[in-house]
Amino acid sequence: MDFKRIYTSSKTYIVLLFVAFVIILFTASMAYYQIMRMQDLAEKVAHTLQVNNAISELSAHSTQAESEEFRNQLQRSEGNNTIFDDYVKEGETILKTLKDLTRDNTSQQIRLAPMQALLDSLHEELKILGDHPAQDSIVLNESENEKKSDINFTLYRIRNIRNQMLAEERLSIKKTREEYESNKYLAPLTSLLLAFFALLVFVLAFLKIYRNKLRIRSSENFLRSVLATTDNIVNYYEPIYDRNKEKIIDFKIVFANECNRDYLGLDPDEITGQPISNVFPFLMLNGEFEQLVNCFEQKEKISFDRQISVEGEKLWFKSLVTPLAEGIMVTARNSTAEEKAKEEQLFLNQRLEDQNLKLLDNRAFLNNIFKSIPHTIMNFEAIRDKKGNISDFKILFINDKITPITGDLPEEIINKNVSEVFPVIFETEIFGYLKDVVQTGKPKSYEVPYEVDGMPKWFSARAVKLGDGVTLTSREITEEKERTEQLVQLNTQLETQNSIFIDAENVANIGSYIWYLDNGEATISDNFYRILGYEPNAIKITFESYRKFVHPEDLEAYDLLGAETVEFGKSKVNGYRIITKQGDVKYIELNGRALIRNGRRASVGVVVDVTEEKQNSDRVIELNQELSIQNSILTDAERLAKIGSFIWYVGTDMIELSDNFYRMLGFEPKGFESSLKKFGEFVHPEDLKTYQQSIEKSTHELSVNEHRYRIITKTGEVKHLKVNGQFIQKDNKQIMSGVAQDISLSIAAEEKLRASNLELQQSNAELESFNRVASHDLQEPLRKTQMFISRLESTETENLSDKGRVYFQKVVNAASRMQALVLNLLTYSRIDSKHEDFELIDLNQVLLKVKEDLSSSIENTGAIIKSEDLPTLRGVSYQLEQLFNNLIGNALKYKVADATPSVTIQAEKVHGKQIPEDFFKTANTYYKITIIDNGIGFSTEYSDKIFEVFQRLHQKSEYSGTGIGLAICKKIVENHHGFIYATSELGKGSAFIFYLPA
Repeated sequence: MDFKRIYTSSKTYIVLLFVAFVIILFTASMAYYQIMRMQDLAEKVAHTLQVNNAISELSAHSTQAESEEFRNQLQRSEGNNTIFDDYVKEGETILKTLKDLTRDNTSQQIRLAPMQALLDSLHEELKILGDHPAQDSIVLNESENEKKSDINFTLYRIRNIRNQMLAEERLSIKKTREEYESNKYLAPLTSLLLAFFALLVFVLAFLKIYRNKLRIRSSENFLRSVLATTDNIVNYYEPIYDRNKEKIIDFKIVFANECNRDYLGLDPDEITGQPISNVFPFLMLNGEFEQLVNCFEQKEKISFDRQISVEGEKLWFKSLVTPLAEGIMVTARNSTAEEKAKEEQLFLNQRLEDQNLKLLDNRAFLNNIFKSIPHTIMNFEAIRDKKGNISDFKILFINDKITPITGDLPEEIINKNVSEVFPVIFETEIFGYLKDVVQTGKPKSYEVPYEVDGMPKWFSARAVKLGDGVTLTSREITEEKERTEQLVQLNTQLETQNSIFIDAENVANIGSYIWYLDNGEATISDNFYRILGYEPNAIKITFESYRKFVHPEDLEAYDLLGAETVEFGKSKVNGYRIITKQGDVKYIELNGRALIRNGRRASVGVVVDVTEEKQNSDRVIELNQELSIQNSILTDAERLAKIGSFIWYVGTDMIELSDNFYRMLGFEPKGFESSLKKFGEFVHPEDLKTYQQSIEKSTHELSVNEHRYRIITKTGEVKHLKVNGQFIQKDNKQIMSGVAQDISLSIAAEEKLRASNLELQQSNAELESFNRVASHDLQEPLRKTQMFISRLESTETENLSDKGRVYFQKVVNAASRMQALVLNLLTYSRIDSKHEDFELIDLNQVLLKVKEDLSSSIENTGAIIKSEDLPTLRGVSYQLEQLFNNLIGNALKYKVADATPSVTIQAEKVHGKQIPEDFFKTANTYYKITIIDNGIGFSTEYSDKIFEVFQRLHQKSEYSGTGIGLAICKKIVENHHGFIYATSELGKGSAFIFYLPA
């Protein structure tokens, strides 16, 4: 059984977690059940004690009636019944208490049933006794003795009932005690079992979490090494939302690797934390930002190509955007070389056409060669089964040299299977050779016997992979087999080595050369041309022509190389710099040796492009310099940001403080010997317990949570510190590295902000009070005024004079304007900036509803309202209806006399940068809505005034209105994060333009 697989499986831990949960739930239920039983037993005991107390009180009550002193008091009362009345009330109270306590005990209730009658009889008999004054004991008559005898008999019956009830309660408490004795050990035992099992689950969970933490840390280190060595730009962005946390307006750069510096010249540390709209503004154009938002929200990968210009050079990047839990990961690969390759493709296609023409000539030439050479040449294509394994070969080509061997004509066997034509291949190891060639790509040479006209002959064959098949070349070697065997092997090895050397040059960025020392002519390999920035054979190379590629500062070394090589056959110079066709500087190292080639002295060798190794060495030096600068910047940054850093060796008293940390404590750097104990002396006494608890928690859990406490500096100043850190390994020791920030000013600012919030709440309360006054108190007398005006109008209008009717009409108009003014004020004050009720609104439907509301005005004026297809956007429905209603209503109200009103509504989508108006833009794109009318218009100087509250451009006798309508429009647009303004000219109509986020 694979125990390791079971141990590491997530399903195993899920099952164990479920089992643990069930056991804990069962144990907790049992503990709860036992505790509840103990509680019930305790309540039973308490109830029994209460019943016993009540019975004891009843006993004391009846015993008092037996007392001769009490009976004498009743007889001496001489008409004062206070003692008797108190005694009766006491009995009734005790009986009522007993009935309440034994409500659930049927047997006790039965015993108590006659108790009321007995108490009544006792009280009646005591009353009769009290009505006869006390006499001298010597003359005690028989009648009084008889009354006392009746009282004693009644008390006897009461005592019997009391004794029965006491007996039953004693039996009940005995049973309760026995039950308690039998169960009192179960509850502690169950609780102990629950605690032990919870501890076991905690230990197992802690071990698992700790192992996962180590694994995550290892994965993090591996990821950092991958990001440091990759050639791609890898950035991680997190979304930036608008004020309402509903819409993504930008992305913040959280991580950027070093390739940003290599390709784009951007320092990763400087761009980290900045929005992409500042660092990569091109992402905000062409809809790419919307693609990033969709990628994050829909959790779907996207990719796109982009060309950018860096320091005058055009670069192409292929970007892959991957959504993560809290942001998006953007991986950009430099595809400039691929794009350049596409540009060169056209040139290569032209060359290919020329080569195709040559190929036709070469094909004819090749056919002549095939006829003239003694070799048999065959080309086979692999035939594969359903699993992809080679099961046969198909003959695609064979020359006519096969006829003398097998007697077959080439035309007859082409396109047939090899198993059909040459079955002997499948009977020997030849089929295996051919499969190996196709699968491995390595050429295969072999010798095979074959009978021709009954005579055994030997053939030498060589198989080379071509596409998904092989090219097989064979010739008869019967007479020269022994003589040429060694030569064939040598040629095969040379051919393989040449192929390997060509591949090695491409992979290792190596070039080879042959330099003839007699006249300076040279031949260089294809990859040497590429190192120089040329295509193979693009230029002719000689010692002098190659000299122009040598860096001017290395010409002396190059000339020394030539002189020493010509004279001695070798040189001490082993490297120099060259400048390629594209102007790139490369470092070249070379190694050569002298030999005689075709009777001429020559130097043969290789060159290696070591530019990258050289640059890496220089880069290390630059990084060391940058590290020194960054350390200096960090020291200054700590001082400016009021931050101090520290390193604590966990489990010890050793702690290292930065220079600015000393300054925050009121000391000069290294002003005291730092230690954990010494630093504790600066902690405020009220925060010392919190400080010590954080240290203990960090020591045991190896995790740090951000915490705050106060310190008292050397000068007695109290400062607030915010501390955070992380655990790392240093020199095989567990340390905590962290920072502490002086947030005293922030704390003071928070207090000030809290005070401001209280003032704002008071202001809001006053505004609510105003709304209540406006909506209730102001409208109540107004409604009464209008009611009495209506009654006067219906009953007393005919009794008024003409001048009185004019005055009365002015009162009616004034009351109507007052009502409209109050309603508009309420509308204006109730428009707030809350967005809980924002939803998608179709402005076309809004316009239809406004037309219905204004239908009577439209019919009366004959107005023509034209509109384009309006967009759908997020907003508050009734506010947008109010906006359109006010603007179109104004167009109908302020019309030119004797002219038909015309209203045109236009809409278009614009980018935020295209909006000339200066206001805070929360979106990248906006809808521009324009409402144009042909009304009376207004002067341009009043463009801003008309949107203020109570501002009117006309007398109320000319046009009705309150002067609040356009102020309401402005507040609605601003509530939707938009902007509104107006343009007009007297007598030529007006245009109201407003922008709303798309």
